[in-house]
Amino acid sequence: MGSDNVKTRFAPSPTGFLHVGGARTALFNWLFARRHGGKFVLRIEDTDQVRSTAQSAAGILQDMLWLGLNWDEGPVVGGGKNQYFQSMRLEIYQPYLEQLIREDRAYEAFETPQQLAAMRAESEKRKTPFRYRRNMPGRAKKGEGPVVIRLEMPWEEIRFQDNILGEIRVAGVEHDDIVIRKSDGFPTYHFAVVIDDHDMGITHVLRAQEHLMNTPKHLALYAALNWRPPLYAHLPLVFNMDNSKMSKRDKTKAVRAALQLYARQRQDPAFAQLAGRCGLPAGGIADFVARKTEDSTLAGKLAEALDVELPEIDVQDFRHSGYLSDALVNFIALIGWSPGQNREFLTRREMIDLFSLENIGKTSGRFDRKKLHWMNGEYIRRSSLQELAAAVESFNQVTDYPIKQADGPTLRVLLAMYQERMATLAEMARNSTFFFCTPRYDQAAVKKYVQTGDGRTILERILELLQPITPWNKELLSPVLERILAMGEKRGAAAQVLRVAVSGGAVSPPLLETLALLGRDTTLSRIQQALEMFAPVEKTTDS
Repeated sequence: MGSDNVKTRFAPSPTGFLHVGGARTALFNWLFARRHGGKFVLRIEDTDQVRSTAQSAAGILQDMLWLGLNWDEGPVVGGGKNQYFQSMRLEIYQPYLEQLIREDRAYEAFETPQQLAAMRAESEKRKTPFRYRRNMPGRAKKGEGPVVIRLEMPWEEIRFQDNILGEIRVAGVEHDDIVIRKSDGFPTYHFAVVIDDHDMGITHVLRAQEHLMNTPKHLALYAALNWRPPLYAHLPLVFNMDNSKMSKRDKTKAVRAALQLYARQRQDPAFAQLAGRCGLPAGGIADFVARKTEDSTLAGKLAEALDVELPEIDVQDFRHSGYLSDALVNFIALIGWSPGQNREFLTRREMIDLFSLENIGKTSGRFDRKKLHWMNGEYIRRSSLQELAAAVESFNQVTDYPIKQADGPTLRVLLAMYQERMATLAEMARNSTFFFCTPRYDQAAVKKYVQTGDGRTILERILELLQPITPWNKELLSPVLERILAMGEKRGAAAQVLRVAVSGGAVSPPLLETLALLGRDTTLSRIQQALEMFAPVEKTTDS
């Protein structure tokens, strides 16, 4: 297949962030086009004027670029301004709509939503599936409802060869006349996608299996317009490890569970206390728990107030969690596709060279977060400090950790410290906070190492040993740290006292590197602060 033969597309609806399953679909289209020397098109399907937003469209473009899935045609590239936004293509659709009406392949329908609901209810009573057809009895007369345009579907079986699933057949009695123009004048997804794919020369449509039953509708439109359809391949869905579909509602589900636990533990069933604490209406929280709303913004605010870690679902979630784009792309490529020979780590070039539809499975793939976490850690350890610094810069664009304060040299030192100790950039960002801010002390560690035994005496002695050191560098710090390590009955016990004092907890990078980066003034002031803050714990005795 040459470059003139293959053209794929990814056509998301801008109704929210880019779902990781959608990113997998985009990747497979991108790989297929690159494998065959063809072109990859990005198109924004924004005919849903209620739910589509410019902000979501911009976010999708940013996520695609972060993933490295560049497009040959699409917004900003390869065409006129707005040419790849469906809402800007209405004039293109209109002549085809008029053609179908003129040739009596499409017609006006006038039912209100209430009338359609009653017709469906009547079919349920008769225990027959509701199929809207042009010659059906009881259709509304002209002027009785909003005007939509429907395509008259064929009465015969529609069959096609899916490049993954094999032959697909849909009997004629299963068809109903689909709406191709809504009452607001906008084309439906079914109509616009066919016109766009034909107009843009799409040769292969790779999309999720949830669109499988849309394909007969689209093939009917191709036949009505006397056009040659593209080849279709329906990709396996992306499921969680428990076999549930990986959905954006996983986030709201997690928040609801946390709210129910909160209400039981805090005895705040009406959420009045929580509402007052986070500035949200109690009634809105109650409605959310009762599933009367799926407000994702509210869910995010509640998750923050309850300190709930939400599951990553959208590409933005994985960016916020500190995953590397190459690791995420490598991981999602393996969901439903096998490159052979049990390969796990693949460069983009290797993915392109190995990709084929024949090696895509028919059954749903599993999103194993533990494996992704491990794989990301491997990518971090295999990366150069320069590559990681660039990744942190991108990470900082979507997060607000104190690590943003780090200049170039400081960031490289931090990366050298944490490269072998982290699986995500967010782990480093959280664990390195004490370098930039007064530490939040782990009270259990303080009690164990500083406030009991001879912890304070050791800390006072450490302060005496460190105060004379100048200049403050590793060469002069190293022998002093050896003396600190040798203090006490157990080697290293004194080092834990020092670690808690300067970092707030019992875990940190190696002390030599930690003290060198903190600097003399910060190190000494934190030791002094610990001595002032934490009085010894008095031992209790039985009387």
